[in-house]
Amino acid sequence: MSLRIALRSPFGDRVVRGVSEGRWAEAPTGAPSPLLGDDLWALPGLVDGHAHLAAEELDYQPGDFDGAMERARAALAAGVTLLLDKGWTDDVTVRVIDALPAGERPEIEAAARVLSAPDGYFPGFAREVEPGDIEQAVADEASAGAGWVKLIGDWPRKGLGPVANFSESELRRAVKVAESVGAKVAIHTMARDVPSMAVAAGVHSIEHGMFLTEGDIAALGERGGMWVPTLRRNEATLAQLGAESSGGRLFLEGLARIEDGLLPMAVEAGVRVLAGTDLAGSPADVAAEAKRLGEYGLGSSDVVAAVSVNGFVATDRDHDFSIGSAADAVLFAANPIDDVEVLAHPAHVMRRGRML
Repeated sequence: MSLRIALRSPFGDRVVRGVSEGRWAEAPTGAPSPLLGDDLWALPGLVDGHAHLAAEELDYQPGDFDGAMERARAALAAGVTLLLDKGWTDDVTVRVIDALPAGERPEIEAAARVLSAPDGYFPGFAREVEPGDIEQAVADEASAGAGWVKLIGDWPRKGLGPVANFSESELRRAVKVAESVGAKVAIHTMARDVPSMAVAAGVHSIEHGMFLTEGDIAALGERGGMWVPTLRRNEATLAQLGAESSGGRLFLEGLARIEDGLLPMAVEAGVRVLAGTDLAGSPADVAAEAKRLGEYGLGSSDVVAAVSVNGFVATDRDHDFSIGSAADAVLFAANPIDDVEVLAHPAHVMRRGRML
């Protein structure tokens, strides 16, 4: 019997589709067939914009391949159909892409090994790059990765706080090399000055970015750039550092800036704000990060966009169930814009035309 599925999006019209070879097709006609999802709400999937499949927690150890496979499967079961992995000390996530059939995992884009300046991250974890070697390092990691290169933009030095690892010129060169081979650049930044350098240099995705300025947001939005605030990770780091430490005070200031209206400002400017777990929970928990975005001031429709359609748009993927696109959908019993809590409780998950 042919499959017919009703897809009622919170952001658009209701459409009825069929499935052919794992892609959306015209709904079958002729003999009646069951209509699935007629009373449900549909998204093309949830998106984790800052994942690390390689580990279960922030342990800075070599990647756990078997665990990464299970986390990818669990993410899909929770409704995550697109995952942006922002790198590790090795290429574990890239190997997961090759090892798991597409129907058993989300679509995955991934950085391989993260890049930093010498002594600019946890010892031995990142590939350390001398200033004159940035082009070659980016080219290498773009080749090793799956669509992304990840830079550690700043890191605390004793008595100085977070210090930039790269100059604006180096960042520009990194972006140019990455773009020449079809990759995007993401940058970890907790410092006050580095977000402005990164935006000016054309970096595609700002990770954390508590000190983005209004001017940065305007420039990032003008080109449809991404910002992944990772609020729950920032809060966990604050708790680890302690509110009275110098680092803790920096995080308190940064989080207060976000809470003071940066998220709605970014959306209004055209920035693609994305929900990202960053090991504050697994990718299967990305709905909790989406909820936190709302608690920091993002409106409910923008919360749903941040954990779904924004990621598809930012990575040039279909998000409205167009004929010929991948037959992926996550169905909910209620409109998630009316109740963001339902994001954590999908009724059905479809991947490549197969109901899980």
